[in-house]
Amino acid sequence: MLFAMKKVSKLQERQYVIAFIILLALLLAKFLYPLFIFDLPLGYDPGMYRYLFIKYAEVFPSLPELRPWAQEYPYGLFLITGILMKLGVPVSWLLGWIWSVFAVGVLAAYSWVFAKREGWLTGILIMLVGLLSIAYFDGFAQMYWKTYLALLFLLFTFHFFEKKSLWMIPFGALTILSHNQTGLILGLTLIVWWLVHLPTDWKDPQFRKWTLAFVAIAVLGLIWYAPIFFRAFWAPFKSVLLLRGENAPAGHFPETSFFLKNSFVLLAFGALGWVKSFKKEKYSVWLIAPVICAIFIVFRLVFYYRFFLQLDFFLLPFAAIGIAFLWRLKNNFVKSLLIVLILLQVFISFNQMKRWEPRMLPWELNEILSIRKLVEDDAEIIALDNNAAVWLLGWLPEYYTGGPGLFDFPPWTYEQWESFLYGSNQDRFKMISSIPERPLYLMTSDLFYNYYGEHVKGFLKDPCLKRVYGSPLYRVICDPLLE
Repeated sequence: MLFAMKKVSKLQERQYVIAFIILLALLLAKFLYPLFIFDLPLGYDPGMYRYLFIKYAEVFPSLPELRPWAQEYPYGLFLITGILMKLGVPVSWLLGWIWSVFAVGVLAAYSWVFAKREGWLTGILIMLVGLLSIAYFDGFAQMYWKTYLALLFLLFTFHFFEKKSLWMIPFGALTILSHNQTGLILGLTLIVWWLVHLPTDWKDPQFRKWTLAFVAIAVLGLIWYAPIFFRAFWAPFKSVLLLRGENAPAGHFPETSFFLKNSFVLLAFGALGWVKSFKKEKYSVWLIAPVICAIFIVFRLVFYYRFFLQLDFFLLPFAAIGIAFLWRLKNNFVKSLLIVLILLQVFISFNQMKRWEPRMLPWELNEILSIRKLVEDDAEIIALDNNAAVWLLGWLPEYYTGGPGLFDFPPWTYEQWESFLYGSNQDRFKMISSIPERPLYLMTSDLFYNYYGEHVKGFLKDPCLKRVYGSPLYRVICDPLLE
């Protein structure tokens, strides 16, 4: 039984089990809710993950030929999903109920780790604060598969590190192999821990053993990333050093002010719990990790918005510790205030959860799927907005597709896209002529029409474009080789 690891009374054990079951059921209801309400996944990333899941599974155990932007994704996750798909797991499950259950499973693992470390009340309360966390659900809604897998591995890395078990080496390596950003947090946390303890502990054999373990993790990571070292490791690391403030890419996540406004209750509990823990055990890896994340946010280093997900995640156990501390105070006013604040966070979190909807409507996805019947097998398709481009990529992975933003096809800058969409027919012909591949199609969408408004009319009257009736496609009929 989960809560039979320490000596507790039978009544306490029964209470813990009931509380765990109730919170587990609430978490499953919350994270499975989108599957029952919507026909499509939430967020921006499902198309990219669907594409990568399929591409890796097609050639497993080999590595697929991927376009440059996709080479930046560490392939730890995709080797795991490649095995699952070879065993018959449908890709729709990985985007559906498996993803929902996995997000809950990470919190359950967190609860277990801290139940062993701090006691069962803290473990139970981690389930509660995880249920209320807005950042954790936002990361789930945006389908940050790699991040959540890496966070699970990181939990066990820290757990086995404190247990002085060499199991921390494979789990640490798996963290690095699964997600660049979370791997960076792990590396910086261990470096800070090592530097803090170096002056006093260098002669300790255990400290030297950990030094070798850190080196082993780093070497395994470098070997793993060797084929994609520049794009997956050096380029992001150089960005951390060189890009700060306004020059740093913020990352696709709400602004920090959004979470300060809507998660102030949990953040306050987390700060209280962190201070309480710091007084008891200075410089543990659990205490260092949220500070690393906060530095990225405060100094606006590369992808600083996205670091709030990890900051919130690492503050969850401290929020639980803060709540437990306040609840143990023999002051009815404090307990009443605590209940009111938690209920307030329940209200805010529920309303923020409801703001999430799929970025594509079912009939729009059906239009994308119908494209197979309308174009040649060797056709290349460019979506005219970045949202449609991701769904086109994921649901038609057998075609060479592209669009503005992340994708490298066509290799146009923001200014070139402006010239293509707003410029003259002559400007547009020059840009289309820079893409020699034929047959070539452009794909419209509701977002495209709504965003560009009146400019659409002139664009779609271009003599180089011919409407494919009954579809969102326009075929490019100007062939530069014939001009």
